[in-house]
Amino acid sequence: MLAAAKTVIYALGRLVPIQPQSVAQGAQLCRILQGHQFFTTLGRLSKAGDDPGQIVREYQAASRALKEDTPAERFYLSVKPPALRFVRDHAAAIAATALENGHGIHFDSHKFQETDATLQLLDELIGMRLPGPPGTSPWRYSLSLPTRWKRSREDARWAAQRGVRVRLVKGDFPGPADEELDPMEGCLELVDLVAGQVPELALASHDCALALDTVMHCRKTGTKVSLELFFGRPATAMLALGKDLGVPVGFYVPYGETLSVYLVRDLLANPLKLLRPDALEIFGTHQTKLARIARAL
Repeated sequence: MLAAAKTVIYALGRLVPIQPQSVAQGAQLCRILQGHQFFTTLGRLSKAGDDPGQIVREYQAASRALKEDTPAERFYLSVKPPALRFVRDHAAAIAATALENGHGIHFDSHKFQETDATLQLLDELIGMRLPGPPGTSPWRYSLSLPTRWKRSREDARWAAQRGVRVRLVKGDFPGPADEELDPMEGCLELVDLVAGQVPELALASHDCALALDTVMHCRKTGTKVSLELFFGRPATAMLALGKDLGVPVGFYVPYGETLSVYLVRDLLANPLKLLRPDALEIFGTHQTKLARIARAL
């Protein structure tokens, strides 16, 4: 049953290919968004069987392409450790190039059972003390913490002890039943836990109410906070909120042949997203979405 569902989802995704599919297209989209004064991060959506070496080369190419015309603090790479097979040499090759160019490295979250391996890999990278030019960014490494998992409390302390930037996400993958909690409550709890303890806190969400609460919590403690949006999802309301609050707003730019598959799967898993007042923003080419973003400025 599950295999059949996956087959249908992949078939639907291939019918309507969505850009950016290549790293060059993704880097160009980041460049355009940065021209509108947004910070950006580029992340490859991988599939089983992808070559880790190719992923390394693509990330290195993106960092080099954006080195000359992008302030270092406006761009960083978002890496999925499982796609690198948790191999330190792969992660170190990406990090060495990025840090040399003044770009940060972020580790995305994945399945619950892969979290320990993700933290171990990040810890090894930090311990390597890779060189890089001094920059204006207060951090070099960053980590996603799913607000739906209880274990993220301890992982937040782990990040704070190492000076790692934290990106709060709801999390696409469930944990064990005794590890699950309400994502909104978990988010605010994590904000209070890391406030003033990490170099920067980013909230990856398109929920305006949650974003407002998060920013207010951070301001009470003087914690630097930013809002991070997934390019391709509704953004107008969050852009308006960011403007009203005066907080930095950025975009996670996904790329890859499975981008359309990811978006189809997300809608099938969360059909209520189609009932949102801004649901129409999901549809259209990336040029259409860029035009909407420009109008919201």
